[in-house]
Amino acid sequence: MRADRYYPGFRGGNLEWAPENIAGMLGLPHVGEVFYIDPNSGSDTANAGKRQNDAFKTVTAFYAAAVSGNHDVGVIAPSGGTGRTAETASITWAKRFTHLLGSAAPTAQDARAGVGMAASTVFTLSENGCVFKNLTFTQTADVNEPVTITGDYNSFLGVDFKGSLNATTGDDTAMRALNLDGGQENYFGGCTFGMDTIMRSAANATIEFENAASRNVFEGCRLMAAIDAATPVHVLFTGTSAIDRWVEFKDTNFYSFSSNNGTAMTACMDLSAQTATGHVLLTGNCCMMGGITDWEATASGRIYIQGYTNTTNVIGIAINPVVS
Repeated sequence: MRADRYYPGFRGGNLEWAPENIAGMLGLPHVGEVFYIDPNSGSDTANAGKRQNDAFKTVTAFYAAAVSGNHDVGVIAPSGGTGRTAETASITWAKRFTHLLGSAAPTAQDARAGVGMAASTVFTLSENGCVFKNLTFTQTADVNEPVTITGDYNSFLGVDFKGSLNATTGDDTAMRALNLDGGQENYFGGCTFGMDTIMRSAANATIEFENAASRNVFEGCRLMAAIDAATPVHVLFTGTSAIDRWVEFKDTNFYSFSSNNGTAMTACMDLSAQTATGHVLLTGNCCMMGGITDWEATASGRIYIQGYTNTTNVIGIAINPVVS
């Protein structure tokens, strides 16, 4: 039996699902208006964004149409290409309970639906209660901090924060894949931060915490780097109170690549500026470091990890097993 014999709306791709019909598919119990974004075939000027075949072209257009507090959802549904938009203006996400999801295969990294930023554009999340799911954030220009979070209580599920795909940025001490500037109690599940293709040569960081960016949780995540110097770190704590109380990395892996394994990252984290009370919790099945010498260059006493052995400076460091 063909469904279109009974439901004429299926014919010609004209069916419009009501938001309540797809809320469960999006992983939310309720949504407001649903808008579609097609980076390949959409149009911000000719389309209204209410169907995939009448989609916007950019996230900027969806954000302009969304209403704060209405639980509106933008679905990036590519019909071809990279699946990523080309945003020509910076986005400040300042509408509460406004969500963005990618309609592509959920992969560990490089989801083929996402937000691509051109020229000097950046993405800043300043509001609360937003969900971002199955997306990739990319920037190809020389931009040190493509994504900054100042808002609280947001959720990122399967999001890849690549940082800037630019060799000049990799050589800049100010380079970050993600900056948490005062953003608190955000959740990152199954996310990837950084990349293992653009070499980093300066003392830069994959993730930066500053201004009491506390109680953020990273679960099942991975931090990636490619280096040709030992000075980059994965996690940098800036200022005397970068965090207050704690941040948690659960079941999270930290990896650093170098050609022919020639250079090891000296330290995974830099907490040297943090003088206020604050702790980094490494929990779950612990965390693994690959291509990194130690958790810190100088012990701060602020990292807590489950003790599997009493041997100094070896907990969590990956080893190459000897084949007998």
